[in-house]
Amino acid sequence: MQGTATPNRAQGVSPHASGDTLESWGGIVSAHVEDFAEELGCTPDEVLGAVDSASIDPLVDTAESKGRGKDRDRPEDPALRSLAITTDDVQTLKNILSQ
Repeated sequence: MQGTATPNRAQGVSPHASGDTLESWGGIVSAHVEDFAEELGCTPDEVLGAVDSASIDPLVDTAESKGRGKDRDRPEDPALRSLAITTDDVQTLKNILSQ
């Protein structure tokens, strides 16, 4: 059987990029909140505050219920909580947190 997937770069998806603690693929950065804070030189609470103040809607937030099945406790601890946001949103966070 021959695969039908088109390579990501042929679809216009940006290549993998890696910083000190954050990595992105296809314009999406996903990491624990603590890793975002380490990369941005702030606290996890400041990251979450900046996400709220900039009205950034994460693509994924593991603290939010997925709306399927049973309502389970979701991790609020920054060591366990993960976010996925676009690289543009990461730049917005950098701008907010550098002020």
